[in-house]
Amino acid sequence: MSPDLLVSGGVLVAMDAARRVIADGAVAVAAGRILAVGPRAAVEAAHPGAARRIDARGKAILPGLIDAHAHAGHGLVKSLGSGDGAAWMEACRILYTLASPPAFWAAEARLAGLERLMCGVTTGVSLLGGGDSVHRVDDPAHGEARAAAIAEVGIRDVMAVGPSRSAHPYRGLDGTVAQVSLEHQIEVCGLLLERLHGRGLQRLCALLPVYRETAHDADLVREVEARGRAMLGLAGRFGVPLHQDGHRTGSIELAERMFGLLSPRTFLSHCTDLTDADVESLARTGAHVVHNPTALAAVRGFCPVVRLLEAGVNVCLGSDATAPDRSSDMFRHMFEAMRYAQRAARDDALLPPGRALEMATVDAARALGMSDEIGSLEPGKRADLITVDLTAPHMAPANMPVTRLVCFATGADVRDVVVEGRVLMEDRCVPHLDRAAIVAEAEARASEALAVAGLAHLAVEEPGWGRIRR
Repeated sequence: MSPDLLVSGGVLVAMDAARRVIADGAVAVAAGRILAVGPRAAVEAAHPGAARRIDARGKAILPGLIDAHAHAGHGLVKSLGSGDGAAWMEACRILYTLASPPAFWAAEARLAGLERLMCGVTTGVSLLGGGDSVHRVDDPAHGEARAAAIAEVGIRDVMAVGPSRSAHPYRGLDGTVAQVSLEHQIEVCGLLLERLHGRGLQRLCALLPVYRETAHDADLVREVEARGRAMLGLAGRFGVPLHQDGHRTGSIELAERMFGLLSPRTFLSHCTDLTDADVESLARTGAHVVHNPTALAAVRGFCPVVRLLEAGVNVCLGSDATAPDRSSDMFRHMFEAMRYAQRAARDDALLPPGRALEMATVDAARALGMSDEIGSLEPGKRADLITVDLTAPHMAPANMPVTRLVCFATGADVRDVVVEGRVLMEDRCVPHLDRAAIVAEAEARASEALAVAGLAHLAVEEPGWGRIRR
């Protein structure tokens, strides 16, 4: 069979069950799926006449990276408040409820999607909002605008939709401001799941705010239970996972014991300062953890990655990008995950490069319930792959390719990106997107939102010259 695409001549890091690393490898692609993976000579002999070729000599060939936790909207609120976390969280609340029309979410999706693409992230999870669980689910138009924009970029997307922690006043499409009930937000989530899940490369997952209370008010517990039942019902109806953002000390055990939220279809982000009961709940239920090593949560608390792995818990990586101070560069997050665990234990043997790469590929695919489709280069899987330059000075000398990829590469070293068999980037060129126009639109929508919200002063930088603290 003649392939549509042949990527050949590079160091192939397959991430298959055997974790093969082939010095002169190739991947053949047909109809959006991987046709063959192996030594270049064998693959080319078995599958001649490729319609298109990518010369991967001097590059590594590996599966597209997976970012298992980030936030839509955050791309337009980078750095606001110059490190004042409380000010930034409040800015998110105001911007996402009162100053973010559908065009805001579309512009941010193009910008963040382009960043992910150029960093080699072919699949990403994005919550439709952020701050302390403030989500734009008062009207499906916002999520629909974002999904349409991500489709233009061409990467695989998992949009997490769920109600905010509390009801908020939102500025609607007609410009009026009105309180939006939690019941209405859940209804909008259902509409988004119905309209978007499974359309093209777009998937969705259900989202619930984390319950962390230590004193259990009966009315609040009933509200949380009702919200949980509604979102679990939607997750079951559409066959999607459940996600939660911001677990810490005791909240995971509460999620299982009080609300029955944990299962192999649940993935939880941050997970810092966990109790013994939290770890036991994760191990027993098969729920997954998304570690975000460069997030503020990982500074204010500690995610016990090694302990979780030793307990049999699947741990993958997320960027928590792109605000207030994180990027979508998963190479950065892989290396930070290594150092984070090593520094805590003062043991540089922990979390070797191969395990870090697994956390951004096969382990992330498992957490998203997509192990049969993505995360490794194997025949029959969806053809999501990237190449990474191995010839740059910081990547030399040419030995130990996995270590070089995890410890020395950055997103800027990604040269080619293929998603579902479609070449989206070739030699750093993204011909189907106007990069300058995407950036200009993002700048305009960010300025507009800050003006409407009365928050332009938060974009005035205070670098902290000569200070020890901000």
